[in-house]
Amino acid sequence: MWVHTAYVTKKDGTRVYAKDYGKRCFCFWVDGRKKRKKSNFSKV
Repeated sequence: MWVHTAYVTKKDGTRVYAKDYGKRCFCFWVDGRKKRKKSNFSKV
């Protein structure tokens, strides 16, 4: 499925806004069929 967002957060924590690039939003594909990987750590 397509995800539309006004900003994207980079690995260093900075946000890149679509308006800075003359766009309304960034669009990217996220595969909804893949299941999330469960962690082996229990929540405390």
